[in-house]
Amino acid sequence: MSILKFLQSVAYKKELRSQLRLFIPFLLGQLCATGMGTVDTVMAGLAGTTEISGVAIGCSFYWPAYLFLAGMAYAVTPTVSHILPSKNFSLMEKSLFNAFLFCTVVGMLVAVLLALSHLIFAYVPSDEKMIEVATGYLYFVSLSLPATVIYNVLRSYAEGLGYTKPTMYFGILMLVLDIPLNYIFIFGKFGMPQMGGVGCGATSCFINILCAILLYVYIKKGKFFKSFKPKEHLSSRFDYKLLKQFAKLSLPIGISRTIEVACFSVAAVILSPFGPTVVAAHSITLNVSGLIFMIPMCLGMTITIRSAFCMGTKNWAKAYISIKTALTLNLSLFIIYATLVFIFRKNISSLYTNDPLVLAMASNLMILNCIYMLPDSLQCFFLGVLQGFKDSKVIFIGTIVSYWVVGIPVGFALAWGLFTDKLEAYGIWIGFIFALISACLIYSTRVRHLFKHKKFPKLLAQSYMYSTLQKALQKII
Repeated sequence: MSILKFLQSVAYKKELRSQLRLFIPFLLGQLCATGMGTVDTVMAGLAGTTEISGVAIGCSFYWPAYLFLAGMAYAVTPTVSHILPSKNFSLMEKSLFNAFLFCTVVGMLVAVLLALSHLIFAYVPSDEKMIEVATGYLYFVSLSLPATVIYNVLRSYAEGLGYTKPTMYFGILMLVLDIPLNYIFIFGKFGMPQMGGVGCGATSCFINILCAILLYVYIKKGKFFKSFKPKEHLSSRFDYKLLKQFAKLSLPIGISRTIEVACFSVAAVILSPFGPTVVAAHSITLNVSGLIFMIPMCLGMTITIRSAFCMGTKNWAKAYISIKTALTLNLSLFIIYATLVFIFRKNISSLYTNDPLVLAMASNLMILNCIYMLPDSLQCFFLGVLQGFKDSKVIFIGTIVSYWVVGIPVGFALAWGLFTDKLEAYGIWIGFIFALISACLIYSTRVRHLFKHKKFPKLLAQSYMYSTLQKALQKII
């Protein structure tokens, strides 16, 4: 079938509507989450340079921990989507219970480590007040980390069932609460003590705990979540096989997200000796890239749900239609946002700085950023497919190889001119492009292999075997 005929087909139009219903709430929820980070930065900055610096240091510890746990919790989505077509609610409840148990235990361990991370500051000469702010911030966010894990597990459960609106609703709620609560805690209003930057941590703690409770009530009472029965969860037997399957799926995803982010932190360290102009231009470009990245990331989350659902029925033809539709949507949106960034790159850069040197370099880096966006968009797409197929091993290997074997070494070599002239920030961004091209090649090769041979990845095959066994036992009993 030609591309034109496919775009005109009923199957494409139906699938596109289904994906847009998932994608748009995803995107709006993510925009709200990003908005919270911006609000925290701005409001902490109003309290003083020391306050914003302390929050920044605290965030450098918090975000890797958060991304690891959020990545783990996200593994609930393909797990639920895969079971959904069979309407095996007993297995779904049991899987959810064991996933919830695993994520909560790991989350509590990470929370303890995060709370103790301030001990590192004793060995690092720094401003005493700044470290005090960072320590206070870490105390509050670590206190709420178990609630954050619970929220992400429940959210992923809802998304796995195909309901992404809770992500949007609670994202909006968090953003709406963030501004007034920051105002109260940071500046000490309405009888509260003035906490400065630490107030950002207190706000995050309050919001995370509140939203975890509200989401639990929302799902428990919602008409769309009839399979969610908390009392049965609590009475469900611990299932080692299900727990093991989930751990094999969730840990590689969580670790992959963390080491991917770490790659960008290392890139910043590599560029730091080149001076503030280079670092500033790089930071501006990376910030713009991070904002744009929400689009392919949310599309990746969408195809995870759709591909997992199709695999729940072992329907390769339907899965192919879903993937082809998602790829078409992905590339269409890429053309739009990449074109806009290229045309308005100088205008975008001027929103961040008035320095002519920084502005010129950032505008040039934006051109590389536009090239970077294509493999970035494609790797999100293929990554989403593999997550839907529960192919976490390939995801883990692909992340390490593409970012740490290809991206960082190439970027370092070009930045410092090991084989050519020093390209500085341009070299790092070329390294990023090589990393993402490598990721695309690894993930796309795996996807083609799976479809060509109609082969189920090991974890997906194990899920089928367990489901079949459970049904057989239920009939016997």
